[in-house]
Amino acid sequence: MDLDLTAVESFIAVTESRHFGHAAERLGVSTSALTKRIQRLEAAVGVPLIERDTAGYAGLTPAGRRFVQFAPQLVHAAQVAKTAATGAPVETLRFAVPAGVGVVAPLMPQALATLELALQHAHPDVGIESVRTPFPELTPALLAGDVDVVLTFGPSPSPDVTSTRLSEIHRVGLVGATHPLAFKRAVEVHEFARLPMVYDPDLPDEYMQPFILSDVRPLEEATLVPISASNTAHVAQRILHGREVTVVPLALTANLPPELQRVGLIGVPASWYHAHRRSGDDRPALLTAIDLMTDFTDSITRSAMS
Repeated sequence: MDLDLTAVESFIAVTESRHFGHAAERLGVSTSALTKRIQRLEAAVGVPLIERDTAGYAGLTPAGRRFVQFAPQLVHAAQVAKTAATGAPVETLRFAVPAGVGVVAPLMPQALATLELALQHAHPDVGIESVRTPFPELTPALLAGDVDVVLTFGPSPSPDVTSTRLSEIHRVGLVGATHPLAFKRAVEVHEFARLPMVYDPDLPDEYMQPFILSDVRPLEEATLVPISASNTAHVAQRILHGREVTVVPLALTANLPPELQRVGLIGVPASWYHAHRRSGDDRPALLTAIDLMTDFTDSITRSAMS
């Protein structure tokens, strides 16, 4: 049996429109051309698929009702096979990455490409797109459907967001080159926590709390300096020009300019990257990608250590 996939697609259009003329208009062909396609398909499978009357379409035959259950799968399988041959993805998962991260973590695009290759072993028709997103827009972009997953630094309190814990963040201090701590390789985290520290009060807790050391001392005891930061570059610029400090993931210190210095934090509690997705979005490819993100976050951390 040699099935013409164009004829299969035409059959699906007729069953959905329940009218030869409407299906022909939708496909951009004449009614006679559509009729010939259906006849060619019926000849290939060896049985009638559509009941006809004077108006044309009168319903599906028993064979047609069985065939229509598998026809969409035939078309989809052909699309996947074509995709595998050409290398172009049918579906793209959009990863929100905080804007400006690529400047200080130059190996992130390479790590994302590695993640995409691993994902395509299980889902060959799925690709990944990195979407640089300002800090305040990360969760709104997810809930609006503009992105499919957000890489962030803590669980979300929102019932509309499902959080998955990934690898450890490995937090370090970041200071300007003229800061008194710039020449120290590491300090006690409680000593660092007493310093004036920048923070953005408009950001959700899951983005901000790990980096103002809220798990080290009560925030009432902290000296917090409010700033408005839409990306990592804004934070770095403030550290360059002030006496404040900040805390960042080690992964974001692989490409620091000489004007910025990282400082190890002795005794800092463990914290973890998280992947956020919309609650109920349980697409197999998305869940596989999130499973792979643990290796992804590990790899960008290792690149900063080397």
